[in-house]
Amino acid sequence: MHKSAVLLQHKTLTPAVECFDWASMPKGARVVDIGGSYGDAVYIATKFPQLEYIVQDPPETLTVAQTAFMSDLSIESEIKSRVRFISSDFSQPQAAPDAYVYVVRASTHNTLDRDPGIILQNLRPALERNEKSRVVIVDTALDPPGSTSLLGEQQSSFRDSTMLRGLNANGNKLVAWKTLLGEVGMEIEPSNRPHREVPGTLTTKLKHSAPDDINELWQVRRPLMPATDERPVLIIGAGVSGLCLAQALRKVNIPFLVFERDSAIDSRPQGYRLKLREDAEVALAESLPEDVYQHFLSSCAILAVGETDFNPFTGEVTKSRPGGGLSGKLGLCPSHTVDRTILRSILTMGIEDRIHFSKQLAHHNVNREQGSVSVTFIDGERVEGRFLVGADGLHSVVRPGVLPEHKIKDTGAACVYGKTPLTTEFANRFPEKGLRWMTVVSDQAPMLQSCHIGDASVTLLTEPTRFSEESRSKYPLPEDYVYWVLIAPQARFCSDGELPVAKVGSLNQQQAAAEAARLSLAVTEEWHPSIRSVFELQDMRQATFVRIISSMPDIPAWEPSAMVTLLGDAIHPMSPCGGVGAQTAICDAASLAKTLAETHGCPTAGDIGTFEEGMRERGRRSILQSETGSRKMFGLGSLEECKPWTGY
Repeated sequence: MHKSAVLLQHKTLTPAVECFDWASMPKGARVVDIGGSYGDAVYIATKFPQLEYIVQDPPETLTVAQTAFMSDLSIESEIKSRVRFISSDFSQPQAAPDAYVYVVRASTHNTLDRDPGIILQNLRPALERNEKSRVVIVDTALDPPGSTSLLGEQQSSFRDSTMLRGLNANGNKLVAWKTLLGEVGMEIEPSNRPHREVPGTLTTKLKHSAPDDINELWQVRRPLMPATDERPVLIIGAGVSGLCLAQALRKVNIPFLVFERDSAIDSRPQGYRLKLREDAEVALAESLPEDVYQHFLSSCAILAVGETDFNPFTGEVTKSRPGGGLSGKLGLCPSHTVDRTILRSILTMGIEDRIHFSKQLAHHNVNREQGSVSVTFIDGERVEGRFLVGADGLHSVVRPGVLPEHKIKDTGAACVYGKTPLTTEFANRFPEKGLRWMTVVSDQAPMLQSCHIGDASVTLLTEPTRFSEESRSKYPLPEDYVYWVLIAPQARFCSDGELPVAKVGSLNQQQAAAEAARLSLAVTEEWHPSIRSVFELQDMRQATFVRIISSMPDIPAWEPSAMVTLLGDAIHPMSPCGGVGAQTAICDAASLAKTLAETHGCPTAGDIGTFEEGMRERGRRSILQSETGSRKMFGLGSLEECKPWTGY
């Protein structure tokens, strides 16, 4: 037990009394108070006269406690006769294996220490001896975000931060308790937690299925060390989420390295715009160093919110509405428009020396005993770190080692991304009302064809990306352009019976871009010349053909690790039809950065489990939104019925 934690102990055991059925215990039942310290046992002994009580603590603490207890004239002699003090070494087997209840208090605040696991592990034989025995843990159990009131969360966070500053200790989150107890063969039993008391009470019992090998499982509970220059946080992938995380770690001085498979930040077309909503903006403001955040704001394009829909064959407006669709901020209301390549470039500022390009990951290994993780690249280089983040996108090499059975679906659709310069010629040819804000063009199969193939929708989304003179004076920006994406079932892009993914995949980058541009023209050959001009005048070097892949909304939970996790598309790829993929990844990065900052670069499995729980829920909401858009834009049926994605 931490000696300093004694200072935080409540003078009564009110939570333990209210949350456990002491009255049902038989006369003479023995209660062992582990880390009982200064004799608070009198509280329970007074309330329940049928119980015998044993206080266990190291000799130096026990002597003072026993002297104070026995000399206290306010305690009746009958109560004193039922309370014994026994010197105990918590690293050794439990000295009183026949008790009904073992109370563990304030001995688990600092999760970097082995004490909590050792104490609980040594109690398992007692629970095996008597399956009615229970372990009552009276300690901080921080609830998951959103499960209690805002005031309750604020109070818990305040106590946690006070404990950290004053005692270099911290409270455990509920998921951390579940992880720790599971490792030693115990589980939490449902109980009453009145008014979210802090400290709270967890009643635990023997888990019917014992751990495979307690000694092997225990290795992961060895003291974990924080990230250092020698063992930094390793980020695989220099996409938006990986770079946001890197900047956030830079902000709080946690060592890190970034490894990217591409040869440079702009080595392949990724120049289409992103629309970020308020939560992504807040995440960037919280995560980025101030200078980087100001560069981000300066680089944003002029924001215009509204939608105009066109008939693809007549070039005439069919629907139009300014704003997000409803009054105020209801509906589609982004906060910023930003060029993806520019954003990635800004996110490298100040950390250029910590980003390594042309580094294709081969595999990673977790060393639980040493509390470290190593990554090996295909060029043979091996790097060791404290924590690994797989931010390496859809084709993640980290994911199979973490979630080998993760289900990803091939939606059967594809899209061509592109950019068309906003030249005078283009402005003269394209419909004027299509150059204000978002434009949507929807093409469905003719009547008789639809009887056989369904609607087979082809949808075009375009939006002008313009930069103000003020922004151009502060940051080098590209010429104004129209971003566009053409979405359709993969079969609509076929030529000569060959799926485009097979053909494009066999070409070099320049050839693949030319083929993607050709496909955009072929699919829209019946469209009105004014609409089609966006393809005819495109920058053919920027065209990219991409299959639409998606995770299922409900991502099953997995066993969290103190040494590795995933971010963004590496865990929850989604259709672009919701327009929230990058936004979700940015929020993931900010959430993980907060976890790493709060744990000083030394997270436990419980800390990461809490982060991953939030990431799964965030991903679920975004995938559902993308699924809705996919139904409208290319006729997606059910993701459940889609074929598994094979990686090609």
